[in-house]
Amino acid sequence: MQFCAIICEFNPFHNGHKYLIEQAKKITHEKIICLMSGDFVQRGIPSIENKYTRAKIAIQNGADMILELPTIYACSNAENFTYGAIKTLSALDVKYLIFGVENTSLEILQKIAEIKIQNSIDFQNNFKNEIENGINFNTALKRAIASEFENSNEIFDILSKPNNILAIEYLTAIKKLNSKVTPIAIPRADNGFNSPLEQNEFLSASSIRERLLKLEDVSKFLPYKINSNEIFNYEAKLKLDAILLYNLRNAIAGNLEKIYDYNEGIEYRIIEKAKISTNTDELINLVATPRYRHSRVQKLILYPSLKITKKLVINSKKCKPVSKVLAISKSSKDLLKMANYKNISLIISNKDYNNLNSNQKKIIEIDLIASNLYNQAMSKPYDHDKKIGTLFL
Repeated sequence: MQFCAIICEFNPFHNGHKYLIEQAKKITHEKIICLMSGDFVQRGIPSIENKYTRAKIAIQNGADMILELPTIYACSNAENFTYGAIKTLSALDVKYLIFGVENTSLEILQKIAEIKIQNSIDFQNNFKNEIENGINFNTALKRAIASEFENSNEIFDILSKPNNILAIEYLTAIKKLNSKVTPIAIPRADNGFNSPLEQNEFLSASSIRERLLKLEDVSKFLPYKINSNEIFNYEAKLKLDAILLYNLRNAIAGNLEKIYDYNEGIEYRIIEKAKISTNTDELINLVATPRYRHSRVQKLILYPSLKITKKLVINSKKCKPVSKVLAISKSSKDLLKMANYKNISLIISNKDYNNLNSNQKKIIEIDLIASNLYNQAMSKPYDHDKKIGTLFL
């Protein structure tokens, strides 16, 4: 396929995302495929709107096709997130990958990615020393990488910005997988990933979500009219919290040990604290340590309900990529005929579920569980995915 790809969450889809799609078309002159997280995003939280709503809005604002990044990747750490995404895009023979960064020097980002891949003795020792001095994993990694450069302070600053970190992981995955995807970096149109500051009609997704939940007007920053009834609001969060806490309170430690990223007996701490917590925010604060940061614990309390096991994550890397087509523009539906189905399995209709191998079925089963969990909290119908299928817009 001759595509320019965007790996995204669109949580929610805002003017900055529309700008990125417009720039992608302007620079590459190719069709735009978006590989988007489903109903739960990388931080282990539910998306502010369901995946079909976000996919529809993206198509209406210039994207040609929206694929779902499987939940086992979409709700994982940056390394697994980008590995799954690049593996999927490589299987589609995507030509370009375009992404926003806080630092636009692709050359510097490429050099940082090389340092990670080379994993030199000096790098390993610097990282080990930071960990032994009580520094958390992410900060230790940033310091170890920065120490490989003369301008270490500048490099550390680059590594402290979320979009730069994600860009470096994309570049690392491209190199590790020997992917033919060509990366293109463009500057963000807003003030940064978590910035609460407005910049004309641009504002970060996190700030938009905060304002939405406070019932503030965010129409200036969105290219569509949002439906307040479709927002994952406080009431939905309470319902989700109740489900997650119930499952953790009644979990058996031996079973949790099999869940992805459960190590060092953390399952005992999580079960213990779940029994005295009244919501997930409280649980996260009680469980979190310098080693198990809040963002990691957020995902750990979700994984058991999604049944994401260590074995499944390992097996997912051995099988042919699989992805559901959430939405496609009618003018681009012929692109589905161009997919190389020897390298990837695409789900367009319910009959396609029957053509998956055992590992692919387990991967997609997680997506279905995630959708049902999300819709349970939103008081929406069960088996939403299979009833809707692919949107042709």
